[in-house]
Amino acid sequence: MTSVSAHLSTSGTTPAPASSPWSPWSAAWTKHAARLTGRPDASVTVTPASGGPKGFSYPATAEIQVDADLIGDPEIADPRRLGHRSKVPVAYGVLLHEVAHVIHSHWDPPPSVPPVVREAALMLEESRIEGHYRTARPRDRRWLRRAMTSLIVPDDTPTDTTWSAAYAAGLLLARVDAKILYPADVREPRRAITKVLGRKLLKGLRAIWREAQTVGDTDTDRMIDLGERWCRLLGINPTVNPGLPADDAATSAIAAAIAAAIDAILNNPADTPEPRGDVPGIYVDTDTPITWTERDPRDAERQAAHRLTALLRRARHREHARTIQASSAPPGRLRTRAAVTLAAQRAAGAIPTAQPWQRAVRRPVPDPELTVAILIDASGSMDAFAAPMSSAAWIVAQASTRAGATSATLAYGERVTVLIPPGRRPTTVRDMQADAGMERFVEACAEADRLLHLSTPGTARLLVVVSDGHYVNPEQSQATINRLHNTGCAILWLAPDNKHWSSRVYDNTTTITVDDPTTCINLIGKAAVDALTRA
Repeated sequence: MTSVSAHLSTSGTTPAPASSPWSPWSAAWTKHAARLTGRPDASVTVTPASGGPKGFSYPATAEIQVDADLIGDPEIADPRRLGHRSKVPVAYGVLLHEVAHVIHSHWDPPPSVPPVVREAALMLEESRIEGHYRTARPRDRRWLRRAMTSLIVPDDTPTDTTWSAAYAAGLLLARVDAKILYPADVREPRRAITKVLGRKLLKGLRAIWREAQTVGDTDTDRMIDLGERWCRLLGINPTVNPGLPADDAATSAIAAAIAAAIDAILNNPADTPEPRGDVPGIYVDTDTPITWTERDPRDAERQAAHRLTALLRRARHREHARTIQASSAPPGRLRTRAAVTLAAQRAAGAIPTAQPWQRAVRRPVPDPELTVAILIDASGSMDAFAAPMSSAAWIVAQASTRAGATSATLAYGERVTVLIPPGRRPTTVRDMQADAGMERFVEACAEADRLLHLSTPGTARLLVVVSDGHYVNPEQSQATINRLHNTGCAILWLAPDNKHWSSRVYDNTTTITVDDPTTCINLIGKAAVDALTRA
């Protein structure tokens, strides 16, 4: 089995290459790596690997080596120009993967660690460093995704043993939770892996790799502990059997599934997974995800919903229209000129037409119809804020219904899920599990528009988005927001209070940061009222 440690070392130096056609690439990527890592001593060597790993790095000395065979022709592009990345997406992705190691791999397994534990810990390190890197540079996801076609090879799982299946899960499925790969990318490998491991064991392994993705860059003890837990969950006692398990199975359906997945990624230039065939072009479910639990609302949430209801009713309310009405009889204010004209008409025996009395008449104006759509981001970046965001979504949905609005609540991840259809009042709070590998915000807006006609003028329309705003295609998301805004739909954005990674703010939205929705309800209400007033 190929070891993930084959491309990572904590000591050593990269051989200095002789003058070659790859020197411009080495020079350009060295400058780029120094900027990304913040280390002036960083160096990149582009040279044929001669059968070795496609990428190699020494985090201690910030030295990186990339296989020139991934580029092919040194004249294919000018590496000093930004556009060269699209010409060599796999090679550039490998470079970024090694850069991520230089930035985040600052722990070293002690020599006393059993080889099987070391291998498990280093395998967990792969998705950990890529997840941390993507947090800082989310737009580089497309290049890291392409790099998987070179960094992961079917030979990593030569047979369908428990260890090989778990190893494949830690390299492939963990990268979905790290938001590098899309769920559709690993659909077939997931089925093959689940067939070997079973759902219960795979769920336990997933808990380990998700915990590993939260570990700091220097926490050696915790990574070693997670590696040992990985082994013991697979029934391996590192003290008794410290070596890597033997590949003693006869076939490898997993390897075939990985090969097919790699081929699909290589032949998908859009860097987005294909839509499912049963619903072409849009991803809509009507069933609540089974991982979401329901509970009764707390007293603080009920009170917050009552307060927001009052604020929304105030936003809908329109003052009475005041009109001036002339009359031939009191009550009202007598206009002298009209009174003289009336007297003259009567004296002349003419039909009186003058109306000497004038009064102000106040007529009630019907409140405009209010339509509210609530969209909840269920992607993995929202996991730490799932509880307050679930609470905020229920409060807004409950208050909107009580205020007489037509509302609907949708969640969006790999698919768009209609949680509460129009005309139904939410009775329970759904505690969401934010574990999706991507976020279909544009499709969610399209479905909300279909259900509630958000882009049709004539009513007061409010779109409430519960999200950190970090999407794969922010330009498309901004275009969707602009389109709704131009039709008069107000957009209120509830962003999580993330101290380490600020939420993305889009134009034409009213954005507020929410930590505890029950205490921020006045801010939410004011923002909603302001948004509706401007709509």
